[in-house]
Amino acid sequence: MKYLSLTIGDQEITAPAVVPQGGLIEFLNIGSNLIGLIFLVAIILAFFVVIYGGLRWILSGGDKSKIQTARQTIVFAIIGLIVLFLSYFIVNIITSFFGFESVGSQTQFQDCSELFGVQFCRSNI
Repeated sequence: MKYLSLTIGDQEITAPAVVPQGGLIEFLNIGSNLIGLIFLVAIILAFFVVIYGGLRWILSGGDKSKIQTARQTIVFAIIGLIVLFLSYFIVNIITSFFGFESVGSQTQFQDCSELFGVQFCRSNI
């Protein structure tokens, strides 16, 4: 399937290799990168929540209710990290089961077109 082409008479003119042509592969790459970015942001956020809980514990001044609240904050952040890592591995197992590449990796492709006898190829392999 050609996404960006022009036909004049019998001559078909296709876009050069440097022109992004979109399609399913590029959509999957964007989605994979977006999911990877969301996981990264969630890991960083959970790390800062653990630090916040530690600071609350330090600044509690010995008050048992404040220590309990700080402990719950740290425990919930660690549970969140565990759930996050498990979901990442589950998503990767499911995608590999269906033949897709893992989350955060680029789908490999090679696309070639010919213009006036010159072959243009673009690839991320």
